[in-house]
Amino acid sequence: MEIFPNVHQIRSSIADRNLFQYLFVGDNVVLLDTGASDTPESVILPYLKKAGVSPERLTMAVNTHADADHHGGNSNLKRISPQALLVCGDADREVIENPDRLFAYRYNQWMANHNVGLGVNPEATAWVRRMTGDAQRIDVTFQGGEYFGISDRHSIRVLHVPGHSNGHLAFYDPSNRAVFVGDALHGMHCPSASGMPSLPPAYFAVLAYLATIQLIEALDVEWIYSGHWPAYHLDDAKEFLRECRRFVRMAGDQVRLALQHSKSGLTLNECIAQCGPRLGEWPENNRWLLMYPFHGHLSLMESSGEIQRVRGESPTRWKLL
Repeated sequence: MEIFPNVHQIRSSIADRNLFQYLFVGDNVVLLDTGASDTPESVILPYLKKAGVSPERLTMAVNTHADADHHGGNSNLKRISPQALLVCGDADREVIENPDRLFAYRYNQWMANHNVGLGVNPEATAWVRRMTGDAQRIDVTFQGGEYFGISDRHSIRVLHVPGHSNGHLAFYDPSNRAVFVGDALHGMHCPSASGMPSLPPAYFAVLAYLATIQLIEALDVEWIYSGHWPAYHLDDAKEFLRECRRFVRMAGDQVRLALQHSKSGLTLNECIAQCGPRLGEWPENNRWLLMYPFHGHLSLMESSGEIQRVRGESPTRWKLL
């Protein structure tokens, strides 16, 4: 649907959640995110035809970040619109271009030391691998601070918003006082299409995530649009940002409390099992995604000298000093 003049939200689904891409139409035509491997043919191409936009007019497709449901359509989109430049954040390029690196360095990065990750579930691994699509070269990378023009009167500012991924990008549209954040902000949970909690927040770099929240709060924004969450307007947008910060505080408090009550310390899996139910009511089979924020909080506490790793333990165990 057209959410602003010449700005469209393309809507589909992934599992029980909404999945959104965004299309800016002018002298240049720019797509934000390519979805999963089948999204270009099943969703994006039909929407372009409905909107009267030829695939040959697509100038650029930008991945907000490295995740199968946001960049998995790259190779198929390139076949449909070979002239379009594929773009992503500079720090996400290697894992977006190479599916093997995506799994090794993003979904299973802590398997060896913590025995937690997508790899413990072969069925889920196969499903995500299908979504990821074929390897596809990225043409251009952004680092944040760039602008690209849609028309003479409409330009978009690129923001670097890490926390959920190292090279995560967001896009500020001052003409419409809107920001398009992909998965850079998580609130208290990622909702299902019906509004129920589906996934826990999945930031993994605590300070970077808090800096992202602060950056968005500093913009002149009326609207927040994302990859899975509903659109937030004015006071609801401000409350969503407060919820993001509130979850970080709650997660940190729960991790610290659990460590205080465990003389032998905690592994990452034990932290998920003990703290996860106190933070939200998402489905149990999605609770493993708490490995991202909990590893982030444990790493921050370790770097500040508050906790230390127990020597010789496998999987890794942390204890309060």
